[in-house]
Amino acid sequence: MAEKRGTAKHKSGTTVSHKSGSKKTSLKHRLPGKAVKLKTKLKSKLKSRSGAKDRQKKKRFLSKIAKPELVEETIKRAPHELEEEFFVPSPIHRGKYRIPLGIRFLIGYLGFLSLLYIISFVYGITFPTTILFGKMISGSRAMIINAVLLAIILFMVYGFWKRKAYTFDLSIGFFSFTALNATISLLLFESAEHPLFKQLLLLSFVSLVIMDIVIIWYILHERKYFYAEKFKDRPFHHRDKVFLYTIITFWTLALLIGITIGVQFYKDTTRMIDSNIAELKGDYYRGQLLCEQKSGPDRDVCTLVVATALSAKQRSEAEMLGLCNSIQSDFYRFTCMRSIAG
Repeated sequence: MAEKRGTAKHKSGTTVSHKSGSKKTSLKHRLPGKAVKLKTKLKSKLKSRSGAKDRQKKKRFLSKIAKPELVEETIKRAPHELEEEFFVPSPIHRGKYRIPLGIRFLIGYLGFLSLLYIISFVYGITFPTTILFGKMISGSRAMIINAVLLAIILFMVYGFWKRKAYTFDLSIGFFSFTALNATISLLLFESAEHPLFKQLLLLSFVSLVIMDIVIIWYILHERKYFYAEKFKDRPFHHRDKVFLYTIITFWTLALLIGITIGVQFYKDTTRMIDSNIAELKGDYYRGQLLCEQKSGPDRDVCTLVVATALSAKQRSEAEMLGLCNSIQSDFYRFTCMRSIAG
């Protein structure tokens, strides 16, 4: 019995000890899991609090810094465009400035035009002429028109050089008028001219219209140069490149085509003059009857030859003007007037 009790005790002890051991082992397995969960919860809370603090710090830091849009805008835009987005004409310009390359090109172009007008005054003062809205005007009216145009060009050259505010409106008006005059002259141009000379005039009218449009576009984009109180130096801008490359390319093509047409026109005119002189055989009084039997440019050249020959024999001015006015071509009529006047 004692052994049984001992065994029972032993058994109970073993059982109890076994049970208590199982409980202890289960507690050992359960306690670390709860601790891990508690630790993760504490860490997540701490992270959320620290994250909120970091976000607040970031907001405070970003509020002190300027907006990125404004920073990009100041980087992308040219320095001279950062001042006075909306402005009024400034009568006083302060500070030193450098003339943009496109404006310098316009100054050279206008100087070249004024030189051509001065040459026309010197050599054409006895019989000035100009083309206005498809009609060739001569005499005192042409002289007044040319004088006004020359004065406007000189005012523009001075305004471009000295950055005068009036030059903006004056240049826009001038180049718009010349483009309109060239367009109307292109549409209303008479067909009595020599075919090659007509092609040459049409080329000059088209070239003038395209050039005036490009120049007006450039001046409109350079408004700050005329109106801003201060104009800072700037690099070679992209619109300067577009303006210069377009004008130079178009001028080169127009010049090459014009030289080709002009040389051919000169050859045809000299050929007709030589053939008419050989046909008239020095009898220029009878040459008027021969000229009336011809037509087109050949008739005009024949009349030009007769008028030039008779003017050397000091015929009456009314008779010479009658011969010149009978010429249909404006170019040959102008040449006839110059020959009898000089």
